[in-house]
Amino acid sequence: MILTYEQEKIVNSSLQSFKINAVAGSGKTTTLLLYAEKNPQLKILYLAYNKSLQVALNEKLKEFHLPNLHISTIHSLAYNKTKAYNYKLVADLKTTILEKLIVEFEFSKNSKNIYPSLEYISLLKSLVNFYCNSNLIELDLKLLEEFTKQSDFSAKILDILKSKQKNLLEHLKLILSSMKLGKIEAIHDFYLKMFFLNKKASFDLNYDLIFVDEAQDISDVMIAIVEKQPCNKIYVGDSFQQIYSFRYASNALAKIDLPSYNLTHSFRFSNSYAKFLEKYLNSFYELNNSKNLVLNGLENSVETKIGTENIDFREQFTIISRTTFGLIKEIVKYLHSNKKLFFEGGYNSYSFMNQTVYSIFYLKNRKNEKITIDEIKNFDTIFELETFAKETKNQDYLNIIRFINSYGDNIFEINKKIKEQLVTNKDEADIIFTTSHKAKGMEYNQVVMVDDFITKKDILNTKRALSFNQINEELNIFYVASTRVKKAIILTNLE
Repeated sequence: MILTYEQEKIVNSSLQSFKINAVAGSGKTTTLLLYAEKNPQLKILYLAYNKSLQVALNEKLKEFHLPNLHISTIHSLAYNKTKAYNYKLVADLKTTILEKLIVEFEFSKNSKNIYPSLEYISLLKSLVNFYCNSNLIELDLKLLEEFTKQSDFSAKILDILKSKQKNLLEHLKLILSSMKLGKIEAIHDFYLKMFFLNKKASFDLNYDLIFVDEAQDISDVMIAIVEKQPCNKIYVGDSFQQIYSFRYASNALAKIDLPSYNLTHSFRFSNSYAKFLEKYLNSFYELNNSKNLVLNGLENSVETKIGTENIDFREQFTIISRTTFGLIKEIVKYLHSNKKLFFEGGYNSYSFMNQTVYSIFYLKNRKNEKITIDEIKNFDTIFELETFAKETKNQDYLNIIRFINSYGDNIFEINKKIKEQLVTNKDEADIIFTTSHKAKGMEYNQVVMVDDFITKKDILNTKRALSFNQINEELNIFYVASTRVKKAIILTNLE
């Protein structure tokens, strides 16, 4: 295997702990596995970002002989160490359950008939998620202060946050203890937090070295768990692929003070495309006073081409959007073409048609008796739901409302047609559909980008000003989409 100079420096490094900033497609996984191969005396833990990447890593591991390397997600470690199989686990806390819990608590403890608003419950759910992903321990005003700093709330939600501080902390404690005691279902980040708080369980995982993958998008609680380990660490990621701040993710590459290596050469696309993309994206990063991207590609390779005329629509191609609504608008164009369709991450994960969509459709059409989602039963009109979604920044609801407003009764026919053309084997598909977030870690021969990404107008808009971090992340989302390509791409114009 021929390595780049940058890869050789890392594989042969004499440093015990360091970080690696690696651009898309630069062979970071191979580099780490070669480092492990070079150091067979070390017992190494490779922390994968999620289960699907863990499976992909185990597949790649078959090319190597590495009995000294163990691959796991940090949630999997926490799950076993905290015996989380004793919890009733869910992806998200239900509004109705939290409402019932608070009503009963207030009546039994304070003899008060308090019925919290949906905005209050939504804020409380966000606070639970923030606390579980933070490295903070105490439930105090400092927690609320940090929560406010890292969130993007409407004026109405900020008013609730300021006026109900004592209630929020008291109810946060109630929810955490109820999850722990099994009185209500627990979210997965809860047992991760319990792992962090249990010093005995999380102090020493018994490894000589830990590889931390996707370090630009891990939470503060994950960083804290890794940092407390009495061993060496190698953090690897791509600062320009930080796109999960809405999950309270942090960029460990910026937070951890360690010597740094760079992998700037992508093996995915040609150098001519890399240099074009570098210059193009930097012109927008500079508008935000962000740091510059350095991106190199393959020399002496077939050129990665830009433009509609370079896409062979007879061959498989991939459509990448910023939003699910942007994606559905593209899907509709192909529903009468008899093309075989594949959805990255599975069709059901896109929330085009599920009970939430049905319930919001019935709400719009004033058939409230048909609504099955408890939270949506609290609204009398779709206007009320939309107002709530805007105030609480519930992008899922807003996307569904846009979908229903745009297509009306046709949503059922759209769903039917998609299912008729759906395939579960990616290789059989004529068209692959995905969002930037679901495309992360993937690569495709031909890419068509949807025109729903951030624009120069958005960046310079002073009336609806986005924050520095929001602009940076939106440009990163464009970077992720534009670096999935190998052969040809229709690149969205950000001007």
